[in-house]
Amino acid sequence: MVESKKKKQTFMTIADLDRDEYIEEQNEYIEEQNAKSPELLLQRAVRTLKSSTQFHVYVALQLGAAIAGYGQVMLVIGIFWAMLANTGRREEGSMSAYSLFNENAEAIAGSTDMDALERELRGRGA
Repeated sequence: MVESKKKKQTFMTIADLDRDEYIEEQNEYIEEQNAKSPELLLQRAVRTLKSSTQFHVYVALQLGAAIAGYGQVMLVIGIFWAMLANTGRREEGSMSAYSLFNENAEAIAGSTDMDALERELRGRGA
């Protein structure tokens, strides 16, 4: 008696699908795509600026400086203020992409340093 080999299933049945998981994945994908939408980004920016105390203080100072004739000076100060306010802080133990700011000027993995570049160039030329 010959035993028949069990055929490998090459199609999916409805029972194989986890519909709730599939719907959840689709919703996450749609939310991710919507998060990149320019309209949504603009709406978030406006909402954030409306609720930002720093922005309101800056606008008041800018208006005062413009009336006093120092609007351009205040604009430059505001740009520096924005840069400082939005400069992030690194977590303890994380390394900067710029080796100058790391302890012992240690480079991150995968970066090209001058010694490695010199060794590579000299090896090819010899």
